[in-house]
Amino acid sequence: MVEEATNTNIVPWAPPPSDGPEAKKRGPPTPPLIQSSAAFTRDFIPPDYLVDGILQRRFCYSLTAKTGTGKTAVLLRVSAHVALGRAIGSIQVEQGKVLYFAGENPDDIRMRWIGLAQDRGFDDEEIQVHFIPGTFKISAMRARITEEMRCIGGFALVVVDTSAAYFEGDESNSNSQMAAHARMLRSLCEMPGGPCVVVACHPVKNAGGDNLVPYGGGAFLNEVDGNLAAKRSDSSVAVHWQEKFRGPDFTEILFGLRTAARVDRLKDSKGRFLPTVISYPMGDDAQEEMAARTRTQEDDLLRVLVQMPEASQASLATALGWLMRDGKPYKVLVARALKSLEGAKLIKKERDGYSLTANGEKAYASLKPKSRGGSND
Repeated sequence: MVEEATNTNIVPWAPPPSDGPEAKKRGPPTPPLIQSSAAFTRDFIPPDYLVDGILQRRFCYSLTAKTGTGKTAVLLRVSAHVALGRAIGSIQVEQGKVLYFAGENPDDIRMRWIGLAQDRGFDDEEIQVHFIPGTFKISAMRARITEEMRCIGGFALVVVDTSAAYFEGDESNSNSQMAAHARMLRSLCEMPGGPCVVVACHPVKNAGGDNLVPYGGGAFLNEVDGNLAAKRSDSSVAVHWQEKFRGPDFTEILFGLRTAARVDRLKDSKGRFLPTVISYPMGDDAQEEMAARTRTQEDDLLRVLVQMPEASQASLATALGWLMRDGKPYKVLVARALKSLEGAKLIKKERDGYSLTANGEKAYASLKPKSRGGSND
């Protein structure tokens, strides 16, 4: 039989006295580790939204998209709306200063910003969007950036374009280095004003439309509050979230893309206009119109494929009358429509062209007979 050990020297813990000479020596009492329900909930901080229901101040987000999707055009547009305090479609936006890290191709960003300024009619001398062009080590320049931000005033939004341009490590496949990189970017939320931070990111290699996560995988994703994904379809970009998002769900935001062909300040040395691409938020009517136009284009291509199954993209564009401003065949538009038809399993790629699937044959048979002779009926 084992007897219970007893120790008469053990004294039950009790909080130290809150007054008297000993209390003065100890200083203020240490708060208890265990909190009541009321004490715990008193520390709740309500969300401070910059873009209502989506982007919060003092939160860090990635915006992941493939090259050429239009993420820079979208980020510049959002920056302008924040600086002007203008809604993005029906989504309310709080006004505030913006700092844009233009690390990846600053000349292209300059052109897009000049084009957007003319398109939206704002004065780039007055609008409170500030830029830092070029790449550098943010950690080494942080004190200087913080001081300059403090002199300008608190900022509401910081955009980093792109994550890869400011990576300070020497091995992008290192989980520890990518995690440290993400923490460094996240720390920008502590800059003057407690800004929302949005970091443009390239996706993992060979990413599909349903796998648009930042390069660096889980190591990077674990350190951000949400990952926004941008997917392009013809001349529009849909922005929603993938894999992680701290906050309520929201309906995807659709931005249209258009070419600003005649911008007064964008000319080459011979005086010729330099086109640039800008984005704009699309309302419900515009979305329906674009969807209808895309459907019509796909139907037209389906008709032509029946007649010219082995034609090149250039030949298909010419037959459809899809031409660019310089009169050359709009092969990119054909490629996108082909990809959409293939994704819908209406056509399949053959060695020498395309053929209609069984579903494609049904879709073709359902088209109006009067339109089967060509795409320009």
